Amino acid sequence: MIFTTFTYNELVTQPPISDPLIGKVLDDRYQINELIAQGGMATVYLGTDLRLGRTVALKVLGGAMAIDPNFVERFTQEARAAAALAHPNVVAVHDQGINAGFPYLVMEYVQGRTIRQVMAQSGAFTSAHALEILSSVLAGLSAAHNAGFVHRDIKPENVLITQDGHIKVTDFGLARVINDIPVSDSTGAVLLGTMAYLSPEQVQQFAVDQRSDVYSCGILLYEMVTGVVPFTGVSPLDVAYQHVNSSVSAPSAIQPDVPPAIDHLVLAATRKLPDDRIQSAREFRDGVIRAISAVPKAEALTTAIPLHNTAVLKPAVDSVNRANGFTAPAIPNPRTGQNGIHPVPASKTRNRLLAPLLIMFFLVLGGAGWYQFSGSYAVVPPLAGLSVDEANVILAPLELSGDVVEEFSEDIPAGLVIATSPIAGEDARQGNAIVLRVSKGQERYLIPADLAGREPAEVTTILEDLTLSIASTNEVFDDLIPIGKVVSTNPVAGESVKRATPITVLVSKGPAPVEVPPILGTLVTDATAALANLGLTLEITLESFADSVAGTILTSDPLPGNVVPKASVIKVTVSKGPVLVVVPNVVGMDVAVATTTLQTAGFQVSAVNKLPVAILNKVYSQNPAGGSQAPKGSIIVLEIV
Repeated sequence: MIFTTFTYNELVTQPPISDPLIGKVLDDRYQINELIAQGGMATVYLGTDLRLGRTVALKVLGGAMAIDPNFVERFTQEARAAAALAHPNVVAVHDQGINAGFPYLVMEYVQGRTIRQVMAQSGAFTSAHALEILSSVLAGLSAAHNAGFVHRDIKPENVLITQDGHIKVTDFGLARVINDIPVSDSTGAVLLGTMAYLSPEQVQQFAVDQRSDVYSCGILLYEMVTGVVPFTGVSPLDVAYQHVNSSVSAPSAIQPDVPPAIDHLVLAATRKLPDDRIQSAREFRDGVIRAISAVPKAEALTTAIPLHNTAVLKPAVDSVNRANGFTAPAIPNPRTGQNGIHPVPASKTRNRLLAPLLIMFFLVLGGAGWYQFSGSYAVVPPLAGLSVDEANVILAPLELSGDVVEEFSEDIPAGLVIATSPIAGEDARQGNAIVLRVSKGQERYLIPADLAGREPAEVTTILEDLTLSIASTNEVFDDLIPIGKVVSTNPVAGESVKRATPITVLVSKGPAPVEVPPILGTLVTDATAALANLGLTLEITLESFADSVAGTILTSDPLPGNVVPKASVIKVTVSKGPVLVVVPNVVGMDVAVATTTLQTAGFQVSAVNKLPVAILNKVYSQNPAGGSQAPKGSIIVLEIV
């Protein structure tokens, strides 16, 4: 046994019967007015939302199922899934509740018929009409998939065509969050869904995702163009076996005039393995839109398909009667009281000839007026959030087209409709284009990367031409950019910013100053390396100092600790060491004379005996030797004999 949920549009309308709920008010808000249809799981009523004063459809779960918590959960799941969707191709669920033990849904009341009902009356669709319908179905499913739901029960009974030719997907009763942990959908031998449209993974009770809906839509397209489903059998088990083990054939094998584009779409959507199929409703719809341009054009759905009762202008009475096999009675002559034709005066003949012409004139005039003021207009549907292609598919049956005007939007992604002019719900003249305000995405401007080194005035002009404003100009130190030139901006180059974003321009004031390090008393070689790391150089002056080692820095200008601009020159005095003096030759002199001579020359004297006892008391040798140079004040060592 196959179990499926249903909508009020797919059920067989019941004759008036006594129903205890008619006249009741659910939750002090929803008045039940009349019965629309009954099914095995629920009853659908025409009702009124007393709070908002609008007509709604009330779907009430009844019978034994109303007390079965599993079925109640399945029933309310429809509301959770569908209430999350807001799309022109999805029947809206307004509310959900339980009143006096009866779970119910409050749904959008849609005046129209299901694809099943239309096909039962008119047969298979043309290729163009089937693609047009499927494009809208896939647009609604794409919105559902983006919201995290899989429909799981796509079939002709769940696709509605409204009286104005709009397509709406309904009955998300089997929807399940896409990434939920899969659970068995069986209760005994009961499988949720409709077997003719179930994907192989649904039949096998594997995990399902949006590709399962793609498969069902492929079956739906097959049926719309051929009038039959690809798999049939004497039992549901036969059909299930074919879904798992057989491939769907090309629709053209059944209906030869089906074009190759539709064959390709059906075969690509109904492959056995999900990974081999078209991967999403959005991708499927892109293929459908391409296929629409490859098939013969067709008249609007509202013209081609009898969606509701329409008034028919009848021909003259006698021609109608003759067509039905009988003759109209003669009209009595008011002058003779008899039936028949009598000669009439010429003036009356002219009047009789003129009367039909006047009638025709006024009919034409009235028709023109109706066309001008009523018949030539259509209500603009809600198109916000749709792509341009999706909007045009919805507009086509209304004999409207879209004229795209692009503009920036902070909220609507690029390529989607922001709004229309006229706005949704207003009238637009058929045959004319309505304005589709389409998002170009967020308005952003890229800060150029080649501003460094330019004059501030030039950079200001460049940024203002990009709609940006100059907040301030700040000076910063920079080792490379010359003083007065632009270093960078804040926000930085390469960043995308909004219109009129205030930009700070950073201008160089040269390298950052540095502090003179402690170099006094250090060797000039060490100081040179330390100052070079800071960008400073030395200017050296050499002087002799008796008490300083040669190469030692004795003074600096500026002194260590002072802050100076980078690349400054530090002037230093470097010791050459003590003054060198010629050492007198005192060899052979008496010790006293030699000592006096050396001291007079500025040296110190150290005398040592060469022998244990000085005999002659004369200088035997000296170090440094006489005639050499030695630092003034250094020690001359004398050997005495």
